[in-house]
Amino acid sequence: MEFEKFSIYKFSIDYPSVCSIQFNPKSKRAVGDVLFLFPDKEKIYLTWGELEKAQKKFPTANEHADHSLQVLKKSGTIRGLETILQDSLTINSHQAAYKRIKLEETASGLLSTKKAIPHEGHSLHLHCDQSSRYFVIYSMLSSNAPEDFDELFKLMVNSFKCH
Repeated sequence: MEFEKFSIYKFSIDYPSVCSIQFNPKSKRAVGDVLFLFPDKEKIYLTWGELEKAQKKFPTANEHADHSLQVLKKSGTIRGLETILQDSLTINSHQAAYKRIKLEETASGLLSTKKAIPHEGHSLHLHCDQSSRYFVIYSMLSSNAPEDFDELFKLMVNSFKCH
């Protein structure tokens, strides 16, 4: 697979050239997000924000990641959330929290069925003092996602440069 480099505000990530990129027009240097959209409709998000604000609630990237999972668990449409893997990765000289989860999502609304849709999720939380930002790279995969998507996710996060 061929990769290209996405770079903005002094951070960068390599992404597959088959992706289209959707940049949130409200994004700024301090806070924002970008979406890497694959032809099969799978998505990887890259979000950033002010580190000082995040560290008031979450002193470490791991606590930040744990909080994100708790918020997801409290969602009325999520059930059976299970952490498959949690690891500490060194990304661009920082300790980052990697989590891989499985869950089931039920659709909400009057006309929806209560059928549970299985998903697998990947996330990486990183706190960078040099750029004064936190970064979250995440994906919630459909049941049709390629088997090796986790390898692609890891290739992308390992290419990430935050400063």
